[in-house]
Amino acid sequence: MTKDIGNIGTGTPTYGFWEYCQYLDTLFYDLWLQCAEPTGLGMGLGMGLIISSFITKGMFTPFIMYSQSVGVKMKLLQPD
Repeated sequence: MTKDIGNIGTGTPTYGFWEYCQYLDTLFYDLWLQCAEPTGLGMGLGMGLIISSFITKGMFTPFIMYSQSVGVKMKLLQPD
């Protein structure tokens, strides 16, 4: 990903949220293609999709567990 020289003179940020999303998109796409080279296109893309979904699920697991624990606590605080 190259730097946008036009943003430097104006003082606006060069890298932001959408550039980070674009970086992750190209990273996962390259991961899928690397998995596809040795095993064939269909099998490799499937394995890349499964691996990236496990990585994503692992990243969000702490948030899901916290949300569920707060929900249980709120249910216990509910009046009879």
